[in-house]
Amino acid sequence: MVVNTVLMIKTVNWKPPPWSKEYRKIYSWCLKHGIKIYPVATSKGEKNKNCYIEVSVNGKTTLSPKHYGVSELWPKIFELYKFYYDKRTN
Repeated sequence: MVVNTVLMIKTVNWKPPPWSKEYRKIYSWCLKHGIKIYPVATSKGEKNKNCYIEVSVNGKTTLSPKHYGVSELWPKIFELYKFYYDKRTN
């Protein structure tokens, strides 16, 4: 008797960021001024539920000490973009 088994890999549903007009303005300004902030997976594979945040300012990169889950990742990234925008434009 042969039994077929199918592996059910549970993937994580990473939602896209909430792009408001204000965030697009801040994001564009940061990119033009060499500031890039992006997620870095904590482990390989589709089951990964956490990411670190890496900040690159004019080529110098820093990795966050804390990892962030699905619901807190994009709000934190936008918080950091806004921090750099406010710091450099005020």
